[in-house]
Amino acid sequence: MTVAGLVVVGAIVTGAVVLTGGDDPKAMKLVTPKTLADGSYTLDKGTDDLDNEGTSVQGSMPEGATSVLAQYKRSDDDNSGLAFSGMYGDISDPDTVRDEMFKGFAGGDGSPTVERKRKRFQPKGADGPSVECEVVKLYDRIYAPACVWAEETDAAMVLDVNAENTAASDADMESFAKVTAGIYQDTRKPA
Repeated sequence: MTVAGLVVVGAIVTGAVVLTGGDDPKAMKLVTPKTLADGSYTLDKGTDDLDNEGTSVQGSMPEGATSVLAQYKRSDDDNSGLAFSGMYGDISDPDTVRDEMFKGFAGGDGSPTVERKRKRFQPKGADGPSVECEVVKLYDRIYAPACVWAEETDAAMVLDVNAENTAASDADMESFAKVTAGIYQDTRKPA
């Protein structure tokens, strides 16, 4: 089992993104650095690499929105990693975008199913991002925490694909919410 092909599972944001337009001095963009989580994950494939392989969601984005996809390998296990799928632009309804990102788990390859319902976390306290996570079952054998943030300038889903998580209890939403809060800081840059 590898992380290949998991990058856009459940994270396609289609028509749910409503752009407000205009120039926002607080506008952010999403980037995919070479490493995440203090070196725990190393970039395997970025947006351009995945686009060249035929994995892209940019065509389903509304005008003015930019999609960013990445696949990372865990530094200590090539069979595990994480998938990052996000977009940036001026989002008028972040709550709807967050809901739509989670709805993406219905159907698709391997028929992912929700095993533990969404829960909200504030891993960095009141000044940090609000992250919502749930646990999904992929390919009938791997349980993965999926965490989402959605704000007025950007939204992303981060999916932890660990080959050793073979039971729902193995997938720790709270712990991965903390990792996601760090990824939030690593991937958001002023536009």
